[in-house]
Amino acid sequence: MSDNTIIMLRPGSGKNILGLPLLLRAILACHQAGLKTFYLIGSGSQEELRLVERVKKDSRVLPFSHSLHYFQAGSLSFEDRMKTRELFTWSGSFLLLDGEAIFDPLLLEELKLYEPQEREIIVFKPLADSTSDSRWTGLAVGAGKILPELLTGLLSAREGEDDILRALSPTTTVSYQILPAGHFFLKVNSRQTEKEATRLLLATARKPQDGFIAKHINRPISLFFSQRLIRLGASPSLLSFINFLVGLVGAWLAAVGSGYWSFFLAGLCFELASIFDGCDGEVARLTYTTSDKGALSDVILDASSYVIFFSCLDLGLYRLKQDGSYLTLMVIFLLSASWYYFNLARYTRSSGIGKKIFLVAKEIETRPEKEKKLSFIDKVAARLAFTVRRDFFATLVFVLLALKQAPVLAYIISFGWLIESVYFHFYVQKKLVQQAAAEIKID
Repeated sequence: MSDNTIIMLRPGSGKNILGLPLLLRAILACHQAGLKTFYLIGSGSQEELRLVERVKKDSRVLPFSHSLHYFQAGSLSFEDRMKTRELFTWSGSFLLLDGEAIFDPLLLEELKLYEPQEREIIVFKPLADSTSDSRWTGLAVGAGKILPELLTGLLSAREGEDDILRALSPTTTVSYQILPAGHFFLKVNSRQTEKEATRLLLATARKPQDGFIAKHINRPISLFFSQRLIRLGASPSLLSFINFLVGLVGAWLAAVGSGYWSFFLAGLCFELASIFDGCDGEVARLTYTTSDKGALSDVILDASSYVIFFSCLDLGLYRLKQDGSYLTLMVIFLLSASWYYFNLARYTRSSGIGKKIFLVAKEIETRPEKEKKLSFIDKVAARLAFTVRRDFFATLVFVLLALKQAPVLAYIISFGWLIESVYFHFYVQKKLVQQAAAEIKID
């Protein structure tokens, strides 16, 4: 599929779903998938013109707003045609969709695999659609050679014409395909479909690497709040900072060391910070506001909150029990954490993982599936990799503090982090050696 998209504007194209008009959401999803040029065809109503202007001025669209072209149906004169000659000389294929629909962003990657024949348009319909293959469903991939006649037909169509396929000549082959499995495409034209669209879009904010606790407990809660935070216009960076403050409150409560309730509330704050840690990423993904800067700040804030919280836990136990061994545990923890994050920085830079540090645990966890010869220690590390997921260890922290096991937790964290740091150091060393050897072999 080429990088061109035709979007048919509809009365519902300006409807807001999770903070974005449907038209804007479609354009951002397509652009993220590598589609660079957009041709919007509408009725020319004042409401529609305001929507197009709003979309073009959106900060997420401004960098490529020059690639958005708007045409009113029935108004394409000969002069207009000459000015937009490229419209009628496309090669390859193009994407055609309705502007009042929502779809799984990953669906576009699947559609790239479809290459229509010379004069063919492939219309996609959902599996549940049992109607005959004779109507426009809202989504298609077409061959470049049929584009002139299609555009001519669309731009001369009567206002309100719903069946785009009528604009095609009899020589065009219309094929129908079932929507690729696991993906959705939905026209939002009723209150019921609005609710369904919201539900489907929220599901796209989940991560495939979510652990059991994140998948069944944390993520449903964070998505519930993310939906409402989007309505309030909260930015991902603001949510990351607020979540960091919640972690700091928990650290302060732990450092107070006044007894059971201070440790219990500290654990509760740590668990809440773990749950709401998903909100910033969910809001960013659902509103197309992700950035490398935001991802980096999120990683730094998370790492800082861990170090501060567990250091304050040791400090609080020292103040409560006046036992110097807890200060020793704090030193062990700080040195281990520093060593671990140093190696993590080395590895993420060399491996190309970048800010996606969750992939490190996933990589270690899936090693037995990819490598046949593993040492006993590597196998144990793979089995225990889930323990470094935030959803798991945050829940463990809360449970142990709720059960009055703060001293046990302090020992687990300090020596657990030490063992993890030692293993990870040698893991990184081995990976860097393998990478260097592979580069030499290529040269």
